[in-house]
Amino acid sequence: MVPHLSNEEFFTSLADLLSKTSQKARGSVFLSQKPLIDGVSNAPPSILIRATDGNTNAPNPKSESKDGKITKKASSKDKIKFSTVVNASDLEAFYTRYADICKAGMTGLKKRDRSKRKAKGKGGATKAAKA
Repeated sequence: MVPHLSNEEFFTSLADLLSKTSQKARGSVFLSQKPLIDGVSNAPPSILIRATDGNTNAPNPKSESKDGKITKKASSKDKIKFSTVVNASDLEAFYTRYADICKAGMTGLKKRDRSKRKAKGKGGATKAAKA
């Protein structure tokens, strides 16, 4: 198990991950957070913040070999994941900087093309055929 990063190390790693993802033609960054509750104290809970690039080493069920067995392709890179714990007293300052880094990292990303999904949802077999 990888230990949690300090807040500064987390911000540096998150900025690097967002910049690498925006430079590639495709990719995802997943951000999650949850409270860390210890049943002992009545203090406000700390928050666990996680970031990952979404790469998994799980085999693709559609990539079967000729004999019908699912084979795991060799991945050239491993999944990047890191986390930090933020105390309740530091949350406001943390979220301010966190939002700034996320906004700065997302400027190079392009918006997903959802036109096919919208056309399909509106009875778009005819609309999709026309396009």
